Amino acid sequence: MTGRPVPRDTGSVSVMIAVLVPALLLVLALVVDGSARLRTIARADALAAEAARAANTAIDTRSPTVGIDTATAARTAAGYLAGAGHPGQVTITGARTVRVTVTVTEPTTIGLLGASAQATGTAVADLGVGTRTGNLP
Repeated sequence: MTGRPVPRDTGSVSVMIAVLVPALLLVLALVVDGSARLRTIARADALAAEAARAANTAIDTRSPTVGIDTATAARTAAGYLAGAGHPGQVTITGARTVRVTVTVTEPTTIGLLGASAQATGTAVADLGVGTRTGNLP
């Protein structure tokens, strides 16, 4: 037996690492899955907005007032969403207004918050024809 004293904190770093590493991995998993959910929300909003804009390209110029050709607008928006792989609902809400609602479901990377992230995006596009005076001086 040697006369060297044994330090009292032997192994304390191992315990700290055993506690901190799983906690850090849990935080990392939450960040990765949370960002997947945010990407799904952004994708749903973008798809709805682009489909509503696509529907507004179906302009009816045959009548005295310029408006939306409702049948063509609905087909155009539904076709855009189908091409993107996410069918949704297209509603013509007025002579110049289209509302598109789409639900997007995408898988998450780690799956801590669920196997998939789902978000619903809604956009309204209003056909603007001519000039608007607004509040210009």
